[in-house]
Amino acid sequence: MSATDRMNAAIWEADRHVETLLEALGEWDCSPASSWEALEMDRARVRVIDQLLFRFMKLQDTIGERLIPATLAVLRESFEEWPMRDRLNRLEKLGYLDVENWLAWREIRNRLAHEYPDQPEICFAALMAAIEAARALSTLYQDWHARLKLAGLT
Repeated sequence: MSATDRMNAAIWEADRHVETLLEALGEWDCSPASSWEALEMDRARVRVIDQLLFRFMKLQDTIGERLIPATLAVLRESFEEWPMRDRLNRLEKLGYLDVENWLAWREIRNRLAHEYPDQPEICFAALMAAIEAARALSTLYQDWHARLKLAGLT
């Protein structure tokens, strides 16, 4: 598979995730919950949040595992031996992402993996951080995709 083919596959996958993520964000914005308790009482909102969090994580995976290597490959960077942090640093220098934001989004994702059933305020705070991170990640991806298109790399 060529670098361009890998890029197109990564974009195809990321487009699917970001489309559904944006739909879920729109649904959330129409009827956000004000607390963890209010959220848990509304099964429809729980389903929206489940979709939102799932697509947030899937978009992170697609960018990290597919789009980052594909972008570096089409830019003819010798990245194969680089650790992830070096790949991120290079893409930051090229203007594709902000490393600190990327690492913060990964930390938010890690926080979501830990549940605190006896501390609903912590759960709700993690959820709110994830929603804002999902917005930022979707914007990052859309800007990245537009930049690749503009450069004729897709």
